[in-house]
Amino acid sequence: MSRNNNMRTFVSHTIAAAVILTACHHSPATIAGSEASAADTLATDTPRVVTVAMTGDIMMGTLFPRERLPIDSGRHIFDDPAPVLRGADVTCGNLEGTMAYSGRPRKNMASPLAFAFMMPPHFAPRLVEAGYDFVGLANNHICDFWQECMTSTERALDAVGIGYAGANDPAGKLTYRESCVSEIGGIKYGFCAFSHEDYTVRLQDTARVRRIITDLRQRCDYVIVCFHGGCEGTVARHLPDGVEWFHGDNRGHLRQFAHFCVDLGADIVYGHGPHVCRAIELYNGHLIAYSLGNFCTTGMGVAGATGYAPVLTARLDRQGRFIDGKIHSFLQQPMQGPKTDPRNLAAHDIATLTDDDIRPNLLNIAPDGTITPRNN
Repeated sequence: MSRNNNMRTFVSHTIAAAVILTACHHSPATIAGSEASAADTLATDTPRVVTVAMTGDIMMGTLFPRERLPIDSGRHIFDDPAPVLRGADVTCGNLEGTMAYSGRPRKNMASPLAFAFMMPPHFAPRLVEAGYDFVGLANNHICDFWQECMTSTERALDAVGIGYAGANDPAGKLTYRESCVSEIGGIKYGFCAFSHEDYTVRLQDTARVRRIITDLRQRCDYVIVCFHGGCEGTVARHLPDGVEWFHGDNRGHLRQFAHFCVDLGADIVYGHGPHVCRAIELYNGHLIAYSLGNFCTTGMGVAGATGYAPVLTARLDRQGRFIDGKIHSFLQQPMQGPKTDPRNLAAHDIATLTDDDIRPNLLNIAPDGTITPRNN
């Protein structure tokens, strides 16, 4: 089923914000309070098929260290992919940075390896207009300006009714959302996000991962997991079978993590973090995308393979099993967002990487990006 585009407006999401917020969960105490009625609150009229749309990193411009923003407050940066994003039943991405107007940088900005992103909060409606329902905050840029701007980011998303999850206070003094549930079209979707940083819900914390996904599985019709991990750059296109290290950081054993999530009950798992595309996998009937790369990072990472900006759509049956899908190929243009790519470079790249890195490969990826299970 497709959503009515008239529902994808700033006003309707603002009105829906209170409903979404009541379902977004903060702590084990909150979770415990909701488990008793879980069986009674699940939707009973789940349709046979739902379509999930997923994208990689979103950074719609920055105010730091100098202002670098698209024209007209970014109103046209999602013009090309918006029909695909809005056409799905639920749409998710990764918000790569904070939303604030000022803040103290956490990193040593004298280092050539230091990048910090601060999107103005008045850009938040662009996500609604594009069609997003959820964004992950579990990444290595959500704490670029300390906890104050993490909180500011959540407030900006609250104001427009976008669901989110994944931030964390390592000191345990502040509470951030570790999961979020939203009912869309009568279907309950659970969303959670993980990364390798201690100011996020860590993907290496298997006990916490288990608790979050198990809780969502009990309360939702579909469970969507996103993660930010792995090495970075064009040298990181291939998916290793082991722990990945980048500048001394443990970026996770991503095959193991993704399989663990599916085994716990996740219906679909998708990743980002390497800034390039990686393979996709059909595991026990469920789709895993190991990296969807950059999607809309304005002037950052728009050259070569880092400019590939796919939208992955997947149709799932009532049990969350993969039916079919498509890699919609876009290419980033500097300060203009993702633009339609008639050459389908992202789809070709993901198809090649899947053939190289996944054994056994249970998916066919056609030249136009259509994905179907193989009849092995």
